[in-house]
Amino acid sequence: MKTAAKLFAVVILLGVIVGGVLYCLVFGGQSGSEEASSDSGTQSTAAEAENLSDSGASGSSGTAAARSDLSTLTANEENGTTIVFSENNITVNGSGASVSGSVVTISDGGTYIVSGAMDGGQIYVNAGGSDEIILLLSGLTLSNKDEPAIYVENAGQTQLILAAGTVNTIQSGTAVEISSQTETSDDEDISGGTIYARDDLSISGEGTLVVYGYLNNGIQTTNDMLIDSGIIQVTAVNNGIKGKDSVTITGGTFTIVSGGDGIKSNDTTGEDYGVVTISGGTFDIEAYGDGIQAETVLTITGGSYDIVTGGGSSEATYSSSENWRVYGSNWDRSDETDSSAKGLKGGTQVVISGGSFTIDSCDDAVHSNGDIVIDGGSFEIASGDDGMHGDTSLTINGGTIVITDSYEGLEANQITINGGDITLTAYDDGLNANGGSSMGGGFSWNSTSSSSSDMPTLKITDGSLVVNAGGDGLDSNGDIIIEGGVTIVNGPTDSQNGAIDSGTESGGTCTISGGTLLALGSSGMAETFSSSSDQCSFMCTLSTFSAGDELTITDSNGTVIFQYTVSKSGSSVVFSSPDLVQGETYTLTVGSQSTEITLNSVSTTTNGSSGMGGQSDMGGGNKGGMGGGNKGGMGGR
Repeated sequence: MKTAAKLFAVVILLGVIVGGVLYCLVFGGQSGSEEASSDSGTQSTAAEAENLSDSGASGSSGTAAARSDLSTLTANEENGTTIVFSENNITVNGSGASVSGSVVTISDGGTYIVSGAMDGGQIYVNAGGSDEIILLLSGLTLSNKDEPAIYVENAGQTQLILAAGTVNTIQSGTAVEISSQTETSDDEDISGGTIYARDDLSISGEGTLVVYGYLNNGIQTTNDMLIDSGIIQVTAVNNGIKGKDSVTITGGTFTIVSGGDGIKSNDTTGEDYGVVTISGGTFDIEAYGDGIQAETVLTITGGSYDIVTGGGSSEATYSSSENWRVYGSNWDRSDETDSSAKGLKGGTQVVISGGSFTIDSCDDAVHSNGDIVIDGGSFEIASGDDGMHGDTSLTINGGTIVITDSYEGLEANQITINGGDITLTAYDDGLNANGGSSMGGGFSWNSTSSSSSDMPTLKITDGSLVVNAGGDGLDSNGDIIIEGGVTIVNGPTDSQNGAIDSGTESGGTCTISGGTLLALGSSGMAETFSSSSDQCSFMCTLSTFSAGDELTITDSNGTVIFQYTVSKSGSSVVFSSPDLVQGETYTLTVGSQSTEITLNSVSTTTNGSSGMGGQSDMGGGNKGGMGGGNKGGMGGR
């Protein structure tokens, strides 16, 4: 229903735009002027307006291409009604606007060229439900202590166009410090935003817009918001930019400092609502809430992003009440339901196919309560929690992902890597396909995502993956399936975790049928691939090797089939490659240690050092009898 309404509204708005522009060209600047002193008078507050039912046509998020390009107009050109603010007066030259005290009211569709400066003023729009309002900001400085400085109560579509070469500064409220302690309600009945529209709002132009939202949000509409150009700087005690129904950004340069979310859409009405779609722009966001948050779907196809949330990853705290550091379960999440400081967040889905991202987040860097799909883009991530977390699934098809710091690198019930270049460092598990055994049948519980009845699966079909994990390197409470790609795991140095850890206790399997994998780590919980695998592998237990040791694997002819410089100490080596052939003998050399390994089976386990005791072909970790991923019965995160 919303799509049909929008198409109808576009037809109406196109007629209004054409008529308005023709009117301005013929009659602009010829209807006299109106002037009043700013000694009295006020308009309806945002609170009063919100108590009214929403009215007016819902414009289309795609009207940018249809509207006239007025960004190069100046206040001296007679293309519309001019409104000039001064210390004590508001002067109107043209039709469609009237003055009462410090408030100018716009009641008709058309173009309004606004300039000047006033403390305590307001632009109040109360036009027809299908009227197109164009506000050309041409050097405007406007503040209002108690209400939105620009308030659109009713219109079909309002366009803010930033005149080239101008700086426009809009403020509501009194300046306060923006911090994580700032608590401002997001209830739209209170104060809305400094620029607050109850109908569709779009922003474009070649000028600069500076917004201070000291009452609540910076720029807000209760319908759709479209931004396609401009230099936009927002400081707000709550959300920086909020389009309740949707936010669509195609370009522009953004600097946002917010006590809440940086960019947000939070409508839960239904399909196509609560979405954020970004195809371009440059974003510098410092938010104490989420950087960019969509109640439903967040889609990003381009742009450059520098995002810091919650003060950054260094602000993440760990519980000191219990010594969980060895087990990787020390993240204090006691207030997770009360606050969220994620970098990119989608309620149902996050889809990213392009863009450059630098994210330093106190919480997850990329998060979805449902699915995440990464088709491309470049990511540099430091996270106080997970690098990327999908409650349901995480699929990576391409892109370059570097996670320099995280609690867990990649986490979801279903993790699939079909491509990309991934390098990650994690305090606990590198990759975690979560959802543990409920001890009553099925798969139902884990500590960070909603319950799932699906068998947790970690699947790698292609791409390059390098893991540095303090806990398990590749962890699944169900299946681990390797079909291709190159995977290198620098696993744990303690005896409580393994470089590979599958959920055999839940009926999961650990198999490999293609690709190359090297997994290094401690031997206490070391695990290898099942004998049901289609590709040969071996696990060899050695005396302790050290960071910097050269690891080489050669065949019986002395041909090197794999070589790597060890980055951490350990004693277990798991290797699989299409070059391995059952029945052949290979030489494994790590530092000064060297041992011959004959592949007597598809999955061979051998002891390369005397007295160490090799493990049998278990096909899964034993973890104290509780199974890989359950961390002694506590459940993998």
